[in-house]
Amino acid sequence: NQTALITPLVTQNIAGSDKYVILARPFEFYSVVLKRSITVPFGFVFDYESIPFIRGYCPEAGCAHDYLCRTDSNPVVSKKVAAQVYFEILNYIYSLDGDKDRTWEKIKARAKYIAVLYAPGYFHKHPAHATYEEMAGA
Repeated sequence: NQTALITPLVTQNIAGSDKYVILARPFEFYSVVLKRSITVPFGFVFDYESIPFIRGYCPEAGCAHDYLCRTDSNPVVSKKVAAQVYFEILNYIYSLDGDKDRTWEKIKARAKYIAVLYAPGYFHKHPAHATYEEMAGA
């Protein structure tokens, strides 16, 4: 099996938030790193892809990573494995447009991989069913 997005990422904006969105339907992908498919549940609240200093451009990778960083994701993984899946999906998305020069994006992706691997504070902080209010710290 190869890395694949099995279902599209469908989100809905959350009124009053310029950062968080909610999954409007389950998001499923296959990960070679994990050797299995993963389903992120309907209603999952996440922030696309934002890490300090580098705003995201791959919402699918951000969703997968945020889900795998939750206390009760299925499967529960280490911070390093969550970062590896993030990078895996970034590379998969890039491969869909094979002839485009993505040198800068690949450099940026490597920097983001390192950032998500070493960023403090967010890993295993919330459950997968955390509400917007819980995520926003309200």
